[in-house]
Amino acid sequence: MIDAIGELIKPNYVTDHFKVVLKENGLKPVRFHDLRHSCASLLLANGVPMKMIQDWLGHSDMGTTANIYSHIDSESKKASAMAIGSALG
Repeated sequence: MIDAIGELIKPNYVTDHFKVVLKENGLKPVRFHDLRHSCASLLLANGVPMKMIQDWLGHSDMGTTANIYSHIDSESKKASAMAIGSALG
């Protein structure tokens, strides 16, 4: 890919400039890589099967996707607690 002045864009361009974009828009600092975790968690929260999330992120092992990248949101935790409450009466 070529930039505005005709030079090749370096592989770390997006990562390096992500901090600038966050700061310019008044957002808290996070690593660019953390967006992969957010993506996995949002897909999971919206009912996307883990196997599809694994494929989307390009992981060879579903354990990596399930145990490291996807995180359960508070609404899912509440739903689980409600299900246990209903089962126990």
